[in-house]
Amino acid sequence: MAPELPSSCCMRGSLHTGNTTGTEETIHNFPTYVATPEPSDRPVNGTVVILGDVFGWDFINIRLLADSYAKRGNFRVLAPDVHFGDAFPKDSLDAVFPLKGFESPWYKRLWEMATTFPKFLVWFWAHRESVSHPIITKFFKSLREDPNSGKIGVVGFCWGGRYAVLMDQYVDAIYTAHPSFLQVPAEVEAVTKPISFAVGDKDIVLPMGQVEKIKGILKKKEGLESEVVVYEGMEHSFAVRGNPAIEAAKTALEGSETQAVEWFIKHLA
Repeated sequence: MAPELPSSCCMRGSLHTGNTTGTEETIHNFPTYVATPEPSDRPVNGTVVILGDVFGWDFINIRLLADSYAKRGNFRVLAPDVHFGDAFPKDSLDAVFPLKGFESPWYKRLWEMATTFPKFLVWFWAHRESVSHPIITKFFKSLREDPNSGKIGVVGFCWGGRYAVLMDQYVDAIYTAHPSFLQVPAEVEAVTKPISFAVGDKDIVLPMGQVEKIKGILKKKEGLESEVVVYEGMEHSFAVRGNPAIEAAKTALEGSETQAVEWFIKHLA
């Protein structure tokens, strides 16, 4: 029997397929993917910024989500390159956890994981909080000072999920899906803006014990609109890298996307 590969939640998931419709622009000195709503007489419902996972601003899953948010919610959607060209290689995801299933021998997959994981640790050190937090803050501060931004919402996935919460003072609403390394209770207690969590009950990065603490903290915040939606059977990264070929994962993908769109329509429009 082939040995099981060690689980590495931050590298698990699927590459999605589709045609992107946005453009690459420079926004406040950051290379940024920009998705805009279809032309209409309706005013744009503010700006939504996506802070993605370790695979960065040019990860197709992120760009497809940006396009969908823009179309469904009538938002201007921005996905800035907060890694400055140093996102984790996308082929690492496809090689270790390919969408179409495992086609290479188990020993080759084991070697791929063994050689990829040390690079992953190096990447995390290069993009530790003391480096990344000021970079992300700079973008949001500039966006907040721009009168053309309108109301601002932030979306965060995995690595970017925690930073979405930390941008509280610069935004009008927050949506965070399976945030990594979120400091509970402190960083949840500091939230002052409407916040929506999408979490999986099988996520070992944000286990249910932590989720229950988050629920308790938010419940005590009088006057703050919040929600914590738990997706049964879902692991870390389901809202951005879930496999659409699996019915349960597809349902969670679509549900968490709708959750984000409806949250921002409510709080930005």
